[in-house]
This record gives sequence, C-alpha cells and structure tokens, in this order.
Amino acid sequence: MEVKFLKAGSGDSIIIHHKIYNIVIDGGNDSKYLLSEIDNIYKNNEVINLLVITHHDDDHIKGIIDLLNHVSESKYDINRPFIEKVIFNSPRLILGKLPKDDNNLLSYRQAHIVEELLQKINTNWTQYTDQSKPIVFEDLIINILSPAVEDLKEYSLQKGAYLTSDWKCDWKIPMWRLEPYITDKSQDKSISNKSSIVFQISCDNKKLLLTGDVTPGRLQTILDQLSAENGGLPVQYDIVKLPHHGSYRSLNKSILEKLKCNTFIISTNGKKYFLPNKRALLKVAKYSKRINGGAANFFFNYEETLNNIEIHTKEKIDYNFIVTPNNENYGIHFRYS
Repeated sequence: MEVKFLKAGSGDSIIIHHKIYNIVIDGGNDSKYLLSEIDNIYKNNEVINLLVITHHDDDHIKGIIDLLNHVSESKYDINRPFIEKVIFNSPRLILGKLPKDDNNLLSYRQAHIVEELLQKINTNWTQYTDQSKPIVFEDLIINILSPAVEDLKEYSLQKGAYLTSDWKCDWKIPMWRLEPYITDKSQDKSISNKSSIVFQISCDNKKLLLTGDVTPGRLQTILDQLSAENGGLPVQYDIVKLPHHGSYRSLNKSILEKLKCNTFIISTNGKKYFLPNKRALLKVAKYSKRINGGAANFFFNYEETLNNIEIHTKEKIDYNFIVTPNNENYGIHFRYS
C-alpha cells in the first residue's frame, strides 16, 4: 500500500494505491499535483476505483471539479469507466433536489457543478454514512465512521458551508507561553464540518485514520465507541490525519487520550486562517498516547508551512515531538510493503 498526501493548497488531497487499485480522497483547492497523479494512473492502464469527496468546502472540492473536467476533456480511452465509484454526500442526493435559494453560495454551487460533471461522464455517486457497509479492495478495507444520517440531513438544510476559525496566529509564540491557553473551551461545532466523512483504512497490518474536517464532538463520539470496542484502551493507528488542517478547535484532550499514534499529518499550505495552529501541535504532543513511548512526529505536506511556524529545538525536547517536511516534491509519500 502507498499513501500520498498531496500538496493541494490549503486543503486535502489524498491518493491511496494498493496493487491495481487507486483511491482518491478530496482534491484541495490547488489541483496541480492531483492532475499529474491522475495522468499517471491512466498511463499505467489503471482507473480510479474509488473517488471520495469528504464534504463540499472549497478547499476539498475545487480540485475535484478540476479533476472531473480533466477526465472529461482528456477522453481517456479505456475499456471501462475511468472513475468506477464515487462517494459524495451532496445536498441534492440527500434531499432529492438542490436546496432552494442556496445554489448561489460557493459550497453549494461547487457541489452542483460536481453533480453535473459526474453526470456528463456518466458516473453515478452514492451517499455513505456510518451505517454503510465497509468498502473492500481485496485485503484493503475502508470503514466509514462518519457522518451520521441525522447530521447529513441537518447539514443539507443549512445556508452554506464555510471554514471556521478564530483568526488568531500563534506561530511566533513560544509553546511554554501557549500551554496555559490550550484548554478545550473553544471547539468547532459547525454542522458543515460535522458532516465530513471520516475513514478508517486497514491494509498490510497498518491502520490509518483520515478525519477530513470533522468536529471534535463528532470525533469524540467515534473514538469513544472504538475505544469501548478495544476494551477501553486507546485506539492505535499508524497514521492520523489531523482534522481541519491542524486547527486546535478541532481537537480536545478526551479525543487525544483515546488515540495511540506516532505519526500525524498536517495538510495545508498555511495560507488560510493561520492553520495549522501551534496550539494544536501542543495538544497532540501533551495528550495523545504514543506507540512504544516514541515521540509524536508531525508531517507537513508543505515545507514552507513548517518554516512559517517558529519551533525551537528545546520545544521539541520538552514536549517530545519532531517535525518532518514533505519527502517528495508533490507532498508526503508513505510506502508499506
């Protein structure tokens, strides 16, 4: 299994390749590297077996629009559909129609464009929730942990979906000064983020948790259940993508105490809402459990984002963490045998 966290602007774009299977999750709002990866899939005489749009915020869906236009314009000559299956909890799919008077808002307008493009290339899309059956590609298993059906219905009736932030930049503040302010008093409760798809992917004796932009309340519900199934112990993962591009408002102590992981992904170019928050790194370093007592390793898909955050050697020693920039020009690449 290979996992790539692509440079995708301020958003997420993830590609998983296993044997002959390709899974694309989100497109960010900069599709340069995504479209290059899509061309490589075609050149290898393979297809996108699964395309997932976790939710329709601009920094997750804009690159999908570019991808679908690219597929349509390229007219890939292949004996089967180039995109086999799509998961997209679009408002029209939930309601059976486009929400009234909302098609002029950015998020809904982009969702509508995606629906039209999927119809143009004759590809259907499916609604998935935490009640859906796992998706299986031989020994690769995808479990959908969120959203709940009732959250999707509530979201589909909202007046738009926008990224939330307190707009406070903490990049230049030493961690010892931030520590008294990493309480959980300010938490993201937006229904748009609560409706985000959350995955657990298992393959090659590895487990990944991909959280989209999920809210801490919803993520806590998920981890409470997983921990209970694990005998009350923290749930172990090889990789956790931090929700909402490393926002401290998307994490709390209760969540992190139920996670056991050494590798955390931060996916953003740092040009929107001062994300990631340095306070989020501090929360993870202080409260998450580590495999074999190791350090928390924060992987950044943009080295320039890491460079913008002032992290000193003493801070890494004091709080037992390390930071790692992208290991490929296109982002982060993990390869498991």
